[in-house]
Amino acid sequence: MVNDSHEDTYRATDDRRFAEFDRRDFLKASGVAGAAGLTGFAGCMGGGGDDSLTFGAIHLLSGFAAVYGESAQLGYEMAREEINNNGGIDGSEIGEIIYRDSEGDGPTGVEAARSLVQEENVDGLLGLDSSGVALSVAPVVKQLQTPFMITHAATPFVTARDGSNAVGNDYVFRDGVNLAQNVYGSAVTASETDATTWTTIGPNYAFGTQTWDYFKAYTQGMDLGYEYLDDATAYPELGAGDFTPYINKVLNADPDGVITSLWGGDLITFINQAKNSNFFERIDNVLMTVGAATDVLRPMGSNMPDGLQAGTRYWFDAPDSEANNTFVQNFRDRNDGRYPSYNAQNAYTALYLYKNAIEGAGGTDPNGIIDQWDGMQYEAPVGDFTINGQSNQAVLPAVWGTTSYSEDRGITLLDPVERIDAPAEELRSLLEGTDLPAGV
Repeated sequence: MVNDSHEDTYRATDDRRFAEFDRRDFLKASGVAGAAGLTGFAGCMGGGGDDSLTFGAIHLLSGFAAVYGESAQLGYEMAREEINNNGGIDGSEIGEIIYRDSEGDGPTGVEAARSLVQEENVDGLLGLDSSGVALSVAPVVKQLQTPFMITHAATPFVTARDGSNAVGNDYVFRDGVNLAQNVYGSAVTASETDATTWTTIGPNYAFGTQTWDYFKAYTQGMDLGYEYLDDATAYPELGAGDFTPYINKVLNADPDGVITSLWGGDLITFINQAKNSNFFERIDNVLMTVGAATDVLRPMGSNMPDGLQAGTRYWFDAPDSEANNTFVQNFRDRNDGRYPSYNAQNAYTALYLYKNAIEGAGGTDPNGIIDQWDGMQYEAPVGDFTINGQSNQAVLPAVWGTTSYSEDRGITLLDPVERIDAPAEELRSLLEGTDLPAGV
């Protein structure tokens, strides 16, 4: 059994840097029974009474991780243009997406959500990059009774309904791979190695500590017989700059394998400094849970080491489907040949999910939107998925592969790349007996 030794990191009040009755009872009490009872766009939730729709997106738009918010904006604006060029949403144009900077801070994210709903009168909310911010915002979304499609923040606790620190509710959804799904992929990948002693290096907040806890829970559930070097775990602060003490701490423990959940600029800095310490020669198995994010691979260029195991929440070469190939080509045409990141894909998909839900509901009433999303099946660039009705989480595979720089394409690729199915039932079974929710 894995104990939650980082309980405080799961609480919405500990971001570190960065009660109403049931909705279905409300529908019955108000006499609304599906799309037939919904009114039109004007006066439902937003839109200001005109014939256009407005959405609010909360992202990291400043600081060392601003690239994540910028990538999401590329996805939103591409979807907005496509939708408007093809008749809008049931004839209504998406007039504006209002962006707010969370600054990686819970109270700032909460203030942004309240402002977008209460002052800007938006028709729906999207975004969030930090797990800590998501844990703060989710309960407020319930108070605001506004649909929120999370596109990035990965903590399973934000879609979990039961257990300590769970903040999931009827109004919070997610269209991207969550941490539990991604780390399941890392456990499957680890099981294919000969490593038996493991430790971690990750950011000093919920995402880093939860990654280690889930990795231990899954590999214990798989009965792999691993030894976990908890005394050698390393949790640098976000934007630490100097990772040398943490690198040395891990190297001195001499593990067979290391799982790292460092991301963005921190991962780039870590890789460059780790190379100077021969980290990748001395550690036989290095698993980077989000190492294949294009927001990392693009600036790394040929400096990304080959032969590492890297995960991502979306890979531009997989699946080989018409939806994905068309999305990638159109995205690259718009952005000087740049490959889309998972932030861009998730943001792009989220706006289309709103389109489908609003058209299915016949309006922008919040309850109509969330009823449409409950169990919705959708064909996205990331692949076909269903939004699980118990958690409001998209059921998606984990994507893992081996890094290999391509001179022809000018970016590190995953070769081979594997989409590892992460069924909700399997995740729940492996986590049974722990206090870690699957969130799906």
